[in-house]
Amino acid sequence: MYTSETIYSDLDIPKFEALPPTQPHRNVDIDIINADLQGYVKTYLVLPTTIYGLASGRLVDLGIQNKHSLQIPQLVKISIDRRRAGYVGLGKNIWANVHIDDGTLFY
Repeated sequence: MYTSETIYSDLDIPKFEALPPTQPHRNVDIDIINADLQGYVKTYLVLPTTIYGLASGRLVDLGIQNKHSLQIPQLVKISIDRRRAGYVGLGKNIWANVHIDDGTLFY
């Protein structure tokens, strides 16, 4: 309903750890972190924003990574089905986004 002054960074670990388990995907993050702490895997969690554009590369070719964004196509489909775009609350929310080619490749 309202904008937030909170800015999250992947490098601000205490702020990330303070997120409650009720936040989307947080329950999965906690399990992954526990697996790391128990020595099963070495993990790094990234808190991505909306990433749009067509992905390419080795992970897409292997079928490990989605080629298409999940958020944007879903928002477009819902808007088409409703015959109008939607907004949340008073429309004051801020949703950061980045084009997939603007990021750094990690493989």
